[in-house]
Amino acid sequence: MQNQKPHKQRYAQLSESFLKYLRQHLGGFRQEPVRVQVALLGMIMQAPTKFRQHDYYEGWARFHYTELERKFGRNRFNGINKRLEIFLVQQDGGRDDWSKVEGRTKAYMLTDKVTDLRSQFLKTVTRRITNLLTEDGDVQRTLPSQAVEAKGKDGQTRKGWKGYAVRTDVPVNQEVMKKLMLLIQAKLYAIEHGFVQGSLWHGDADPKYLEELHDEVRMTLHLSRNKLAFGILPHRYVESDSGRLYANGFNLQNAYRPVRQAALDGCYDYDIENCHFSILEQMSRRHGHECKAICHYLANKKPVRELLATELDIKVKQVKIALLALVYGATFSVDPDHALPKLLGVDKAQALYRHPMFLALGEDVAAARTAILKGHPVVRKTIKNLRGLTMNVSKHDAKQQLAHLLQGVEAVALEAAHRLYPDHIVLLQHDGFTSTRLLDNKAIEKAIERATGYQLEVPEGELVTCQLDEALDDHPVKNQIGIGLQPNTGAGFGHIVVS
Repeated sequence: MQNQKPHKQRYAQLSESFLKYLRQHLGGFRQEPVRVQVALLGMIMQAPTKFRQHDYYEGWARFHYTELERKFGRNRFNGINKRLEIFLVQQDGGRDDWSKVEGRTKAYMLTDKVTDLRSQFLKTVTRRITNLLTEDGDVQRTLPSQAVEAKGKDGQTRKGWKGYAVRTDVPVNQEVMKKLMLLIQAKLYAIEHGFVQGSLWHGDADPKYLEELHDEVRMTLHLSRNKLAFGILPHRYVESDSGRLYANGFNLQNAYRPVRQAALDGCYDYDIENCHFSILEQMSRRHGHECKAICHYLANKKPVRELLATELDIKVKQVKIALLALVYGATFSVDPDHALPKLLGVDKAQALYRHPMFLALGEDVAAARTAILKGHPVVRKTIKNLRGLTMNVSKHDAKQQLAHLLQGVEAVALEAAHRLYPDHIVLLQHDGFTSTRLLDNKAIEKAIERATGYQLEVPEGELVTCQLDEALDDHPVKNQIGIGLQPNTGAGFGHIVVS
C-alpha cells in the first residue's frame, strides 16, 4: 500500500503558478516527489476555504485519513508534515484529536509561515495567469467533456447522470469579483485604521469573516485566470452514497454566498421550494401518515419563519436552517457543540425547543419518519432509495435512513431538471442549480414529477447579482449541520448548506 501509486486525477483546480511559488519560497518543498508537492499544493489551496471547514473546530480544516492515504500512501503524511511544518494538528491531551464514534476527523490549520506565503502569493492575483495541473503534476490541455465522475464515492459506477454530458465550464464574472475583492480590502483597511464610522465602513461584518472571504475571492479569481479556459472555473462532481452530487476541490457549490453571487453575476438561480419538507410530507402520506403541522408550514412558510424569528430574536435564515435540521433529526440538546445550540446559542436553542410550533413540527417529523421506515421495503438488511442506491439498515440509524431516502428523490429531481436544459445549466447544487438564461420553471416542475412522482415547486429563476453594498454587512449564519453522506470526508455524515 505504501508504494502504491494513487488513482490518477486527470482534472483538478491546481495552480501551476502557486506550485512554482512554493518551490521557490517554502523550505524543503522542492525536494519532495512531484506527486507529493502537488498533493500538498491542493491542501494548502483548500485549507482556509468554506468547503474544507471542520465541523467541530472553527477556523480549522478537515482532511479525512482515507483522502490522505490516497494522496500520500499509508501513514506517510505525518512524516511529510513534520519535515515541512505545513499544518498544525488539533490536539487533545497530547494526541491528535479525532473520534470515529462522533464522526470527527482530525483538524488541520496552516502554520503561520505557510499562511503568510499563501497571502503573499495572492496579492498578485490580478497580474498572474496560470496553467491548471492534474494531481500527477501534468498540465491540463483540455476540459473534461463530462463533469460527473464515472465512479461514485464508493468506487462503484455512478447510478445517475448517464447518457449525456454535464457542463464542466462554470463561468466566473471576473470584473464583479475584482470589485468585491477591492471592497473587502477597503473594509479591512477601515477596520485596521479605526475608520469604523467613515465612508469605507457600514454594517457589522466580522473582520475574521472578511479575511476568509477575501482569501476565497482571490483564490477563485486566480483559478479563473487560467490558460486552459480563461474566465472559467472547471468543476467536477462525485455521486455520494445517497445520490447527491458534491463538487470536488475548489468550487462554487460550497463557496461563501457573496463569492458565488459575484462569480455568477448575470446568471439565474433556481431552487426547489422547500424541497426536503415537501418530499417528506408526500412520502409520509404515501405510507399512511398525514403531516398536519408540516402541511401548515408548507402553506405558510414565510409567516411561520418570520414569527419564529421575531419571537426568538434570531434571523430568518437561522430559522430555515433549524427547521431543515429538524427534518434530518437534530436533537433537542443543550450541548453547545450540538447542531442547534451551535447554530443559535444554548439559551435561544432552548427557547426554540419550547416553542409550540417547533414542537409540533418535531413531533410530525418523528411520526413521519416512523411511518416511512416501517412501510419502506427492506431486502437483505438494505433499503434502496429512488436513485437506486442502497443503505444497510443495521449500520445506520433511523435518521440516516430517512436522509438516504429523501436525498434519493432530491437527486433524481435535480437530474430531471438538468436534462431539460443541459446546455444552459452551469452549476449544480443539491436542491437547485444556476443557469446562464431564464428557463421554463413550469416545464421543469412537470419533468420532476414525471421522473420522481413527487410534486415539487420550482419558482421562477432569480437573477444572480452581487449587491456589493449589502454583501458584507453581516457574518453569515453558521450553516453546516451534520446530515447526509459527504464524499469528501470518506466517512460519517456531511452538511446541510443553506445559502
